[in-house]
Amino acid sequence: RLTIAAVIMKAKLHFLEQDDVSSILNPAGPTPHIAGTKIIATIGPACHEVDQLVELLECGMSCARIDLTWGPVEYHKKSLNNLQLAIKQTRRLCAVLLDTLGRELMIRRSYTLDEQGWPKHEGSFDVKRGAEVVVTTDIDAVASSSCLPITYPNFHNLVNVGDTLFIGRYLVSGADDSSLYLEVKSVEGNNVKCTAQNDAVMDGLLTVTHHSANEQDRMSMQADLPLLSEHDVHAIRDITTQFEVDFVALTFTRDGEDVDGLRDFLDKLGLEQTKILAKVENQAALYNFAGIATAADGVIISRGNLGLDVAPEKMARVQKEVISKCNLLGKPVIITRVVDTMATAPRPTRAEATDVANAVLDGTDGVLLGAETLRGKYPAITVKTVLAICRQAEEVFDYSGHFEWLTLQGEMDDRAMTRRKRTTSDEDLIVDPQASGHLATIQSGVVAPGQQAPCSTGSPLSRGTRTSLDLPDSSGSLPPLHKALPGGKAPGQAAVVSMQARAGGMPKVSSFGSLPRSLSDQSMRKRSMDGDRGLPVQPFTSQIDKAESIASTAVRTADKINAGLIIVYASSGRTASLVAKYRPKMPILTLVVPHLKSSALKWELQGRSLARQCLIMRGVVPMLAAPGAGTNDHMLQEAVSAATKRGLVHAHDHVVCVMSIKDSLVVKVVTMDSIGTRCMRHTDSAQGSEVDLSKISGLAELSKSGAVLAPEFKLDTEPIPPRVPAMKA
Repeated sequence: RLTIAAVIMKAKLHFLEQDDVSSILNPAGPTPHIAGTKIIATIGPACHEVDQLVELLECGMSCARIDLTWGPVEYHKKSLNNLQLAIKQTRRLCAVLLDTLGRELMIRRSYTLDEQGWPKHEGSFDVKRGAEVVVTTDIDAVASSSCLPITYPNFHNLVNVGDTLFIGRYLVSGADDSSLYLEVKSVEGNNVKCTAQNDAVMDGLLTVTHHSANEQDRMSMQADLPLLSEHDVHAIRDITTQFEVDFVALTFTRDGEDVDGLRDFLDKLGLEQTKILAKVENQAALYNFAGIATAADGVIISRGNLGLDVAPEKMARVQKEVISKCNLLGKPVIITRVVDTMATAPRPTRAEATDVANAVLDGTDGVLLGAETLRGKYPAITVKTVLAICRQAEEVFDYSGHFEWLTLQGEMDDRAMTRRKRTTSDEDLIVDPQASGHLATIQSGVVAPGQQAPCSTGSPLSRGTRTSLDLPDSSGSLPPLHKALPGGKAPGQAAVVSMQARAGGMPKVSSFGSLPRSLSDQSMRKRSMDGDRGLPVQPFTSQIDKAESIASTAVRTADKINAGLIIVYASSGRTASLVAKYRPKMPILTLVVPHLKSSALKWELQGRSLARQCLIMRGVVPMLAAPGAGTNDHMLQEAVSAATKRGLVHAHDHVVCVMSIKDSLVVKVVTMDSIGTRCMRHTDSAQGSEVDLSKISGLAELSKSGAVLAPEFKLDTEPIPPRVPAMKA
């Protein structure tokens, strides 16, 4: 089978153009815009008040994460209400991310709510190295230094002698005093008897990570748990009725079918615009990563849990491979657990600062802060520090090398597809998103090249048994934790991204990044069959190639003419994500025009969520235009005016625009006037500096207005909605 990972990718090298070491010590100048690598901050007791959120937004937070793993729904709703007030006060866009509890395993402990409504555990207990500790599913057991009751009722059937259990405070690094490692010695009934491998202080919310010594067991771990807990379902329904949620993060994503299941659930709630970020947290996700990356709108590398399930010597390669594959697909990729020490210190360690910079050089889109802002002492300083490190790394990022690397990988992929089409039957030309190439071999070395990796089966929404939950809902009661949801798919379905026909006969795919190759394969096979039947054959052109060509052409043009800004007119976000994929060194201003859409009972204004969703794309600065903004030229003038006020573009700067003209996607080059207040076409006036676009390699035919045309290709693969009159507040 032909897989997305069929092309073996080489690691990107970090070429630093600056060879004067002493110049590195020069003070960093102020940056006129918040672009480049994005910061996602977790909202909690340390930063949930309005003034604290205002400070985070002013420091550079692009997205606020609400973690459903811990805390009542009412507390999270209060935090979101405070965030809305902070957004109005700062007039800055900020996305909202709901992170689910999912298949997370926890130790059941009693707790109380503090005066702010946040759960708080009373007291702690010590576990000494060599002590016997029993992990039990007994719901009547009380947590102590010798007994740890777990929320997963089937846990005793999951573990084997010799397995390793990690039990630690939620969002800890795994290397501090509240981290406990246990070795399983025996399993007796519903009790798992273990021996402590180190001294630890058990405090706060305790989570459990199981690392099996058996390769097959790693693929079936927690397989009978549904992908959403009842607490998740209740919280998502409650919160989304009052607040706009831009992203939902799927915890412990196992395969593409999990993403598909969550997509179906959100669609039933009327949340079609909400994007899904898949969290890669264990080896099962690595085995099935191609399917996950294809189905999801973005990927979060949850390095805390992943680092516990993958050998330490493999983690660097795993991170680089996952980031590289996301870059190749044009999907936003976020990393976690970067400056853990800043939860208690105002300055990161040398290793942490280097880690952040290396992630930026690898190509990550953003950094997710957890405990540092949830319960840390310096949330605003942490955001400002991490963003400063990212900006310094961006200054030496090899933009040209990244562009050439993506181009080379695309050419190799095209050649591989061509060879396959010549030598393989139609039935074999099916992209198997579950195959993960050589990525699966990185984390264990057990699966030989070409060997079929194990994958899970059954519905992600129906694999489940019932336990009880230690999390309060809005009323303070305790809803069930892992309960099967209605409407699940039949057990035994292949764990792949659904490529079967859906509504309209098209598969359900993400609106971010590159389209799956299988779509163009289907068109090619239909063209071939039509020719065999003697029917008229339409010229075959790949929509993927057109979209990629326009995006890469815009970036190449901007680089060749040293443009100050790229402007992208966005309808679904695909074009903006593809331009961001090629990592131009100049900002990408994404212009989103809200539009009215009618539902069964009401009209609603859509487009605001897309502007916020662009906030997790590297280098993208979204701009929300007013409804009924006028013609393309009028919107362009408004966009460059706003860019000038923010310092994104200056007098005589060239601006590359990607827009839709008469159902064709075009690349247009304009130049700012002598005072930097408006833009001119190259044919408008001799006052504007001229650019000889004919000398730029790889461009399509130029129109008289300075546009590069891509005939028959619509912006973002969907028509731009009609303009509507401006609405009164």
